[in-house]
Amino acid sequence: MTVDSVSFRKALGSFASGVTVVTALDDTGQPVGLTVSAFCSVSLDPPMILICLDKRVSNRETFRRGPFAVNVLSHRQQAVSNRFAEKRDDRFAGIAHTPGRNGAPVLDGCLAVIECTPEHIADGGDHDIIVATVTRVDRTEDGAPLIYYRGGYAALG
Repeated sequence: MTVDSVSFRKALGSFASGVTVVTALDDTGQPVGLTVSAFCSVSLDPPMILICLDKRVSNRETFRRGPFAVNVLSHRQQAVSNRFAEKRDDRFAGIAHTPGRNGAPVLDGCLAVIECTPEHIADGGDHDIIVATVTRVDRTEDGAPLIYYRGGYAALG
C-alpha cells in the first residue's frame, strides 16, 4: 500500500507540537536560525534531544556541525516563528537575542533554551535526524507554549 504525501501530511498535522527556533553561528560568525517543530527529548541520562531538518535547508551544515540552541517559543512568539520559517536573509533583524554559553544565539522571551552539541546524524529520507547532547538549559515558569496543530497555531485549553 502506498501512502500519498497529502494524506500523510494531514495525518501528521493531527499531532500537536510545540514550536522551536533552532539557532547557531555560521562559519563567518553570523547568526542563523530556522523554525523547527520536529524536536523531542531522547534521553535523560545523558541529556539528549533530537531535531529533524529538511535536507534543503540553507546552513544545514552549520546545524550538523553545531553547536546550536533550541529556543522553545511561548504563545506570544507567533511572529518570531513566522519570521524564522520564511526564506529570507535577515531573520534576526529586530529580533532580540544574546549569545548563549555555546555561542549560539538565544532568543529573548522563550519558555526554555536548550544548548546542544551534535553527536549523531542519521538519514531520515528528505530530512537529517540530528541527535545532540544537551550542554545547558534555561527556562522560565511564565507563559504558555506556542503550539502548531493542523496547519496553524493553537492554544492550550
